[in-house]
Amino acid sequence: MYKKIFMDKILKEIVDKRVITIKNKGINFGYKLPAQRQVPITLPDMKKGITVCEIKRGSPSEGKMNDILNPVEWADKYIKSGADAISILTEENYFFGSLDDLINIKNKFPNVPVLRKDFLINEEEVEISYLAGADMILLIASVLIDIDKNRSTDLINKMKIKAEKLGMMPLIEVHNLEELNAVLTINPKVIGINSRDLKTFLIKRGYPFALKKNIDDSIYTIYESGIRNCTDSFFIGSSGFNGLLIGSSIIKSSNINEKISDIKKGFSCGILNRNRFYNELFYKIHIEKKLVVKICGITNLDDALIAVENGADIIGFIFAESPRKIDFYKAKEISLKLPDKILKVGVVVDKDINLLKTGVKEGWLDVIQYHGDFDNDFCQSFQTCWYKALRIKDENDLKLNYYSPIVLFDSFSKNAYGGTGKVINKKLLDYAKNNNIDIYLAGGINPENVREIIDKYKPLLIDISSGVEEYPGKKSKEKIKKLFYEINKKS
Repeated sequence: MYKKIFMDKILKEIVDKRVITIKNKGINFGYKLPAQRQVPITLPDMKKGITVCEIKRGSPSEGKMNDILNPVEWADKYIKSGADAISILTEENYFFGSLDDLINIKNKFPNVPVLRKDFLINEEEVEISYLAGADMILLIASVLIDIDKNRSTDLINKMKIKAEKLGMMPLIEVHNLEELNAVLTINPKVIGINSRDLKTFLIKRGYPFALKKNIDDSIYTIYESGIRNCTDSFFIGSSGFNGLLIGSSIIKSSNINEKISDIKKGFSCGILNRNRFYNELFYKIHIEKKLVVKICGITNLDDALIAVENGADIIGFIFAESPRKIDFYKAKEISLKLPDKILKVGVVVDKDINLLKTGVKEGWLDVIQYHGDFDNDFCQSFQTCWYKALRIKDENDLKLNYYSPIVLFDSFSKNAYGGTGKVINKKLLDYAKNNNIDIYLAGGINPENVREIIDKYKPLLIDISSGVEEYPGKKSKEKIKKLFYEINKKS
């Protein structure tokens, strides 16, 4: 709570100080600008998918980052490493940037698209950005709606129209559903969805996937903040984003060329492997505010339909050695008879991974759930939508080394990779809850304990198999009904 209050205060300070600086130094912040623009307008090709790399000297949450003495040299490194556009943070007081950084970089690289990233607050700043050489400008919805006397989108719309008339591309940034719905009324061409909450400065990597589901494909979308590596960028590309904006992970990298190349590779691969899974999953979690329920170990159509009729969001097929193992083609037959809205998961340990990959490519499976001692690179190497199921033995296992947007927590067993029917040690669940670790939970959940688990640990997803069975491989209609009764009743 302290951090939230502090960051609310910082955001207000940034804007208030900007007003004072403009009053004292003028709308050009004291920099000499030409009467007419001296460099060409160069817009990025959004259709192919763009990687925007940011020059950021620091931030309120991290202080000064690296030692960027010569932004032009940094831009040169970015461009040579494959950046499609350069974002330049020009805010002076809290991010340590300057309008001069943008001017110098655009003059040196006139044919490279440049984004002015700042807390712009009035129409005059649009023209200043144009004269300085910006090809794109950031318009932050939360800031501009707050400034507007009527708390409307009028100011954003005026700034957007002015930018477009000058030939620039306005990137309208949103952080939540309320802002998105407001922005959609002014017919934006490009929307940036920032995974960092501007009021708390915390990253929620799944949230942009949820908002993306609400945006028509005719509008270009850019994922902003929290991008660490090629796995992150793969899922961003596969979830339908047209661009990504990376700052901190590049700036902190010891090898900028390798980092940018790695992120671009993942993003390009993701674009070629579109997948609905994370958009649908996070929409349920963040927008519908519902507990996602997966019924796993399905071996026949009747059990699948009973689970769906009672409220299951996800059906799981086990292809690993298990009493619940199902034949690949039988699973396909069942899946194709289920409603399209139901997500389908293929569970695998070590065999038949390429077969499951085929199922995802064909569309009757949505995602692969990996058990086993696979590292992040191995899971990612199949270039298919996936997540990791992890046996939790101690607190170190909760300090995640996997980069899939979700990690499923299962109880630890020396003899099995899953399906133990045991709940994770409750001390470990307490640790996860107390450390704001998102809980996606499998193992030992049944109609008798599900309500207590929901009330105490607030999981975002629960995965149930043996807890609703008559015997291994056969579900109980009565137990499934009771499970969903417990889930849906009020605490």
